[in-house]
Amino acid sequence: MNIINKSNTGSRRIAAVGMYDGVHLGHRFLIDYVRLEAKSRGLVPSVVTFSRHPLSLVRPLEAPGLITSFEDRMRYLGEAGVEDVILLTFNDKIRHMTAREFLNMLHKKYAVDTLVVGFNNRFGHDRLEGLDQYKAIGAEIGIEVVEAPEYRGEGSPVSSSIIRRHLRNGDVEKATTSLGHPYRLRGLVVNGNRLGRTLGFPTANVVPVDAASIIPKAGVYAAMVITPDGIRRKAMVNVGYRPTVADPDAPGTLSVEAHILDYVGYLYDEEVVIEFMHFMRPEKKFSSTDKLKAQLTSDAAKAGKLL
Repeated sequence: MNIINKSNTGSRRIAAVGMYDGVHLGHRFLIDYVRLEAKSRGLVPSVVTFSRHPLSLVRPLEAPGLITSFEDRMRYLGEAGVEDVILLTFNDKIRHMTAREFLNMLHKKYAVDTLVVGFNNRFGHDRLEGLDQYKAIGAEIGIEVVEAPEYRGEGSPVSSSIIRRHLRNGDVEKATTSLGHPYRLRGLVVNGNRLGRTLGFPTANVVPVDAASIIPKAGVYAAMVITPDGIRRKAMVNVGYRPTVADPDAPGTLSVEAHILDYVGYLYDEEVVIEFMHFMRPEKKFSSTDKLKAQLTSDAAKAGKLL
């Protein structure tokens, strides 16, 4: 797969525009349609996407947590069959483009001859209404605009916003269904207070590589952790504020801690990936560390069975 971040007219392309956060089943359905049309037209199947979420510029306080890191988004697009990714930097210039200007840029700078518009998808500062308007402008410019059918498969309706809601609610199983794969959080293992080790449950304290990554609802999860050697290992993961053993110097600090079952190894300063598989219970405060340890023992056994 080629990532194109400057003008490139070496190949004639068919493309669909979107953020593709998560590269979920709806996105994959759209990409399959692009590939099908590409084959019949002799064009290169492509997508047009952005290096950052448009809302991070337009309304920063409303910018959503991201389902996929940039690295994972590119990998999933390649696995879905995209050959060229036209990567744009969303800035004030693009933000204020009309639909005509945007289409003209895609045609002149990136040799997009056909644009596939996803179901209910709209673009351009002027926010045109109706596919016929896009088709008419495209015909004048030299781009054929076609509409993809609506995805009605497993887990539908599917959207990135729905998946974010599932994750905020702790419904990681529903998120998995919509994504077609488990939700993955990529992060760096940093030093913690090492209290878990004294309880017999050493944890990897994981800080997301991308600060914009969405963090699932606070609670305890059965998860798979991909360690630097590429092996997927069973784990239980606590997302939350550690009310029983909170650090008095950092109250209210959200943490992501993974206890990898039956694993001994040095992970500090290494990158790991957490795949959230099952929500097991909400986070709670225990009256003593002994009761916390008993619960962790139970959680570990349950996670092992679920996984």
